[in-house]
This record gives sequence, C-alpha cells and structure tokens, in this order.
Amino acid sequence: MNSNLNLVPSLIPVLDNSGDNSNTFIYKGFIDILQHNYYINIKVNFINNKIDLLKFECDCNLNSLIINIKPQIEQRLAKCDSISDYVLELKNLIENNLKKCGQNLINMDYLNSTEFYKSVVRHVESIGWKNLVKANPTFTELVFAHEENGRLHEIVMLLNESFPIKEPSYCTELPGKFTFDWNQSSSLAEVYANFINEVNSYTQFWDEMKMIDETCWVLEPVRPSKADCHRRIKLDINVSMEIKVDARNPTELPEIFFLGSETATETFRRKLESKYDEWNSNISIVYNLGELLEIKLPGKCEQEEITSIKCAVCCSYLFNNQGPNIYCEDCNKPFHEQCLFEYLKDSTKCKLIFGCVYGLCPVCNQSIKCKIMADQA
Repeated sequence: MNSNLNLVPSLIPVLDNSGDNSNTFIYKGFIDILQHNYYINIKVNFINNKIDLLKFECDCNLNSLIINIKPQIEQRLAKCDSISDYVLELKNLIENNLKKCGQNLINMDYLNSTEFYKSVVRHVESIGWKNLVKANPTFTELVFAHEENGRLHEIVMLLNESFPIKEPSYCTELPGKFTFDWNQSSSLAEVYANFINEVNSYTQFWDEMKMIDETCWVLEPVRPSKADCHRRIKLDINVSMEIKVDARNPTELPEIFFLGSETATETFRRKLESKYDEWNSNISIVYNLGELLEIKLPGKCEQEEITSIKCAVCCSYLFNNQGPNIYCEDCNKPFHEQCLFEYLKDSTKCKLIFGCVYGLCPVCNQSIKCKIMADQA
C-alpha cells in the first residue's frame, strides 16, 4: 500500500476499483467537530508522494457548516501532504470558523416534526419529483437537475430548522454567483425556475469553452468545471497563453496573458497588440485567437513529449494543481514559481530586492528572479 496512506483512526482506506489507477483510494469514516461526529467520504489520488483531491463528500449537517467557507477550505487543503494533515486542517478550519462567528451546531429537533416534512414534500411536488435527482434521508439536502444543450446542471438546496421562513443555502456550479431574493412567501419552485434561467443564460459561454477544450491543447485546469472561466493553452514548446473569458459576454475579447520567457513570448505579444481592433465578437474565441496570432492553435498530441513543459526543479508538470509559470530568459526552461523560490532562497548567491528574490538559474546558471512567496514575506 502506498506509503502516503497515513493512519487516521476515524477513517477507513478502500482501494477505488472504479478505474484503472491503482493509486486512487477512498477514505470513509467520521470527523469530530466540536464533539459532534459527521460522516465524510474522501477520494484521493497519490501522485509523486503528494495527494490530489478528486472528490469530497459529507453529510448534509456538515455541509451546512462549510457551505460558506468552501473556497477557503479547498485552497488550504490543496497544500496538505497527507490524509491525516487533510483531516486535521479540515477540522481546524471548520471549528475556528464556528467559534469566530459565534455559531452553535445546528439544532436537529425540527427533524422530528412531521410539519417540516409535509412542507418539504409540498415544495418538491411543485418542482416535480422527476427533477429531484438526490435527497438525503432527512430531506434537508435536496439536489435538483436541469439539462441544457446536453449538459446536466445541478443545484443543491440545504434546508434548515427555520425553513421556509429562513432562506435555504444553495450550491451550484455556475461561473457566476447564484442568488435569490427569498421572502416568507417564496418557494423552492421559484428558486429552481431562477436557477434554470441562470443556466440557460450561460449556454453560449459553455459552448465556447467546450470548443476550446476540444480543439486546443489545454494545460490548465486539468479537470475544468462548469464554473471555470479561464484556460491555459499551449502555443509553442516554451510558450503558453492564459485566457479569462467573460461568462456573460463569452465572445468578447478575453483577458490574455502569455507565459514564457520575454524572448519566446515577444512575437505573440506584438501580433496580439497590433490586432486588438480586429477581434470579431460574432465568431468564436478559437477562430479569433488563431486569426490574431496568425497560427493554428495546436491540439493536444498524445505522442508529443510533455517533458518540455515540466518544471526543471521538481520534474513535474503540476504543483498545487498549477503548471510552470516562470521561464528562464536564457535557456527557456520552465519553473513553478514556488519551486524556483525555494531553490533560490537556499542558494548562497541569493539576493532579496523589492519583493523579489534574485539568483542563478538551476539549469544554465544565468540570472533569474521570482517574487517572494506570500507566506515567506
């Protein structure tokens, strides 16, 4: 068994047999939050002695405690090196947030009330049972689905003891924040209808992102979600381009950043700067980018060596789910900013000047610099 499978007394590791990867495990068990136990299910993949979180699930009560801090949790947990660190960090984040906000754990007495269930059933019936794809045993977590242009979209509604007086919490995978103006006369059917309108308003955006994913060599994100508005696209052996698309105006000129050495990216930058005014919002992003850069955007070739874009320090492409983003001006070798920073700061010839660390390239021994990482400042 993988040496990274640190023992966590409250979790049981099970080999995931659903795929071909022998390094994928599912941890099932309980986590203690302020002396209350909550069920969790963690699916991870071990890559180069690092954990890559594939999926995290928990019961509805724990979900209601973390719904507002999920982005912070995902960011912090991405830095954990083991399952035990992951569980401990998750526990500390939730407990500190509850103490900071002065919140108490959810009062569960309402789950013994038949009136609560009658009210929930009426709301579900108004939406239609066929649209309910998942519900937990207590009916406090309801998942409704809507199909749009062949894509399935889900909205999770988390109910509390004050429902329907108090607004439920929502969880969606949309590029923009989902909101609803709830009042005491509102219904879940109105929320669902508003969700459908929101989903349908992003159809063109998802069509554009699908075209990018299918026709270009997308380096990041590795597993894009429906909420992701950015893509990092490979242009040349040592050059990539990061674009951020406006989900409300997907065919408008996106934000564009070139990644690579100044020398390697100069030609692409000049072409783009000289043709900004030629962007045509009536055609696709892929076609526009090809026209402005005067190239055919390369598709992913499974036979091409990916070593050309691996970090020259850690010899991996991904670090904290990100690819290399710094290139040496002399040898064009790519580096993760964190890897280069760690290398330079331990060098005897390291110099810290105005928020940057200066030193010699690990490959060609020529001058190179990177920003001082935030947690080291």
